[in-house]
Amino acid sequence: MPGISIYSPLDLPRGQTLQNRLVMPPLVIWKAGQDGLVTEAHLRHYSQTAPGCGLVIVEATAVSPEGRLAATQLGLFSDSQIPGMRRLARRIREAGALPGIQLHHAGARTNLEKTWGATPVSPSPVPDRDDLRVLEEEEIHRILDDFRKAAERAVEAGFAVLEVHGAHGFLGSQFLSPRTNHRTDRWGGSLGGRLRFLGEILAGLRATVGDAALVSCRLGVAEADPGEGPFLTQAEGLAAAQELARQGLEMIHVSHGGSLPRDLPRDLPPEGNSAPKSGSLPGPGLADPLLQLAKPVKAALTIPVIAIGGITLPEAARNALDQSYGDLIAAGRALLADPGWAQKSRDGTNRSIQVCRQCQPRCFHYTDPPRCPARKAAGIAPPGE
Repeated sequence: MPGISIYSPLDLPRGQTLQNRLVMPPLVIWKAGQDGLVTEAHLRHYSQTAPGCGLVIVEATAVSPEGRLAATQLGLFSDSQIPGMRRLARRIREAGALPGIQLHHAGARTNLEKTWGATPVSPSPVPDRDDLRVLEEEEIHRILDDFRKAAERAVEAGFAVLEVHGAHGFLGSQFLSPRTNHRTDRWGGSLGGRLRFLGEILAGLRATVGDAALVSCRLGVAEADPGEGPFLTQAEGLAAAQELARQGLEMIHVSHGGSLPRDLPRDLPPEGNSAPKSGSLPGPGLADPLLQLAKPVKAALTIPVIAIGGITLPEAARNALDQSYGDLIAAGRALLADPGWAQKSRDGTNRSIQVCRQCQPRCFHYTDPPRCPARKAAGIAPPGE
C-alpha cells in the first residue's frame, strides 16, 4: 500500500489498534508439558520477541486434548490453563504489542504419543491409519464447542485477537480440502459443505466473545496438485476466503493448506532472502511462494490481510506492504533468528540484526533450536531458554 509506513498504526475492528503493522506469527517452541500450561520459557521467549511488534499471535494452542500436534504443545482446553495465559498476554501488552492467540486442532496430523493417549480424529478415513476415528456429527459439535470454550478462556486471559487455524493440513484444512474430506453429509461435498466446519467455528467464536476480541483465521488458500485426485485450488481458496469474510470474518492470515502449489514463483532475486555473505545483508526479495498467495486475497477483500513468507529484512517487510501483499506483514523466521528483530527494525539499527539463514530443508528452530546458525553467531540462546 504505497504511502503507508510499516511502522504506522492500524485500526482494527472491535476498537483494537496496533502500534505498527509488523506481526509475530504463531510459531511453536514446544515448551509445555502434558498439562499444556504456560512455562517460564514461554514468558521469556515472548518478552524477548514482542518489543517492536504491533501484533503478537501466540503459537498454536490446542483446544482439545486429542487435537494436540505435539506432547509439548500449549493448551486452552482446561480452566487450569487460564492463569498462565493471563501472565503471557500481560507480558505481550507490556512490550507494546496487541496479544493474539491461535486456536488449533491437529485432526489427523497427530498420533497417540503426541496426544498423551487421546484418540486422534479425522473428517474422513485415512489410509493405513487405524489409530484414529472418523468424526460423527455429535463429535463435530463437541469440537465446535471446544473452540468456543477455548475462546472464552483466551478472552478471560486477556487476548484481543483469536486466530482459528484453518491451514497447514490441520483439522480446518482437512475439512476444506477435497483431498482429505470425502464426506457425503453436510460437512463435505461442495465447497460450501467443506467450508462449513470453519464457518461454524468462526460464527461460534463471534457469538461467544462479542466485542471482547477480534476473530481471525489463518486460512490455507491452496495446496499442491498431487497429480491425481482432487485438491484445493487457488480459485477455491479465494472463494472460501471471500465467503468467510461475507459471513463476518474480521481478519485473515493467508497461508497454504499443507503444501504449496508448484506453479507459484519460487526463485528469489540474485540477492534475495538467502544466507548473507560475510559482512553483508541479503536483499529484500519478494518472490517467496508463500507470500505470493496473499496478494490476490488482499486484492479481493476489504478486511485486514496478514501476509507472510520469506521476510527476513525490514526493507522486505516495507516492500511487501508497499506492493499490497497485505495490510500487515508477518516475519516469523526473522524473529526466531533474532528476538530483537522488530525492535531493531523500528529503531533503524538494521546492521545489528542477525539475519535468518533460511536453513533447508527445514528451519533448525523447528527441528533442533540450538543449531540455529543466526542465534549461534550472536550467542543467543534457543527460544525460551
